[in-house]
Amino acid sequence: MPKILLVLQFLLLSAKFYSQELQTSNDSFKNKGFYNITRSSIIKPIKIIQIQNIEGLGTIESNPSTNRAFSYSIETITGYFLTPYFSLGLGFGFDGYQNPTFNTLPVFLDLRLYGTDDENSPYIYGNIGPSINLGGGESPTFKKGMIFNFGLGYKFNVRDSLFLVTDVFYSHKNVSLTKEWLDKSPNTIKINGIGLSVGAIF
Repeated sequence: MPKILLVLQFLLLSAKFYSQELQTSNDSFKNKGFYNITRSSIIKPIKIIQIQNIEGLGTIESNPSTNRAFSYSIETITGYFLTPYFSLGLGFGFDGYQNPTFNTLPVFLDLRLYGTDDENSPYIYGNIGPSINLGGGESPTFKKGMIFNFGLGYKFNVRDSLFLVTDVFYSHKNVSLTKEWLDKSPNTIKINGIGLSVGAIF
């Protein structure tokens, strides 16, 4: 796990500096040209559905308890403001789940719609994309699947060129707990939750 975190930190810093190098216009509101958002999130599951296909028994659907369940994530998103009100980006992250316990590496499309052409602005956003399967064997270290997020947030200037973003979002994850893709896997899990994220936009 420490090695994974070090690799992720390197990727996040690289994306940050890359986006800063690409930023060539005067962007006092952080809504022009290339950008990078680096954020961390915590998610509280509100519903978990596990579907297992067991030979001789058929399909069994269960609802594991959400009492002790939670997940956390760290993500970096690099993209471009097509207008001061609309941005399109590509994100990469690491998600860690507890109760049930597993990890995912999502790669996702990030769409954002901002309410004002100003340094402080509300926004709505959506994420959608697959999770990468890494680690061999019948039970990979990082599980494959699909993610979908939809959230409401606020971008604001703290001081000088430091801008932060924070949002509340709905999260849906559909994950294969085996090496197969979702439609072939005999053991899948769906997790719906509410999350809170805080990050910076560069």
